[in-house]
Parts: sequence; C-alpha cells; structure tokens
Amino acid sequence: MKRLLLAVLFGLFATAAFAHNGMIHMMGTVTAIADTSLSVKGTDGKTQTVVLVATTKFTKGDKVATLRDIRVGDPIVIHATKKADQLIAAEVKVGTMGMTGDSGGMNGMKMDHPATTTPH
Repeated sequence: MKRLLLAVLFGLFATAAFAHNGMIHMMGTVTAIADTSLSVKGTDGKTQTVVLVATTKFTKGDKVATLRDIRVGDPIVIHATKKADQLIAAEVKVGTMGMTGDSGGMNGMKMDHPATTTPH
C-alpha cells in the first residue's frame, strides 16, 4: 500500500513538473481567424483569442500546416505562453478525423501533452 501511494505521488509530481514548462494548453473549436490571431471556443464554453507570431508552429493531423489550412469550426489544440494579458501561440494543432461536436470533440486527435483550458 505504501509503495502504491509513493508511485501515485511520484506520478503526480512528474506530471506536474512536465506540465509546468510555462505553457497553457487549451482545446476547443475555432470561432474566428485573423492574420495574427485565432479565437477558440474552449471545451469549457469560453471563447479566448490567441495571438499568432512568426514562430508559431502549425500542424494538421501529422503534417506541417499553415494558418491558411485552418477553418472556422475546426477542432484545435493550442500550446501557448501568457505574456501580459495575451496568450501567445507556440503551437497550433488542427484535428482531422473522428472529431465531432461544436465544443471540439477531440476523438482521434494526436496530442503530445494533456490539454486543458487552464494553466498547468
């Protein structure tokens, strides 16, 4: 029992340490697209605007993508940093197959990190 508790605690701390890399992870559905930003309705129902910069990386499925590959209604995962009152996108992942629902059901999306709409 003691070993199990230690293993669980270690797992929690390892996950927390991994997630505390300064990134905010969010997922949802694209509601608006501009040259320098995306608005996303998160799975919590709140809409947030994320700033896109020259270093923002885009992927769609397993392929490199660009902002032009994103459409309103696409399910999306964003890894961002917070600077002042803005979220700055480091990586934008657009889902492809097996996604349903207007809140951005993420079935079938490949994600390297757990994604939520709150900072880790």
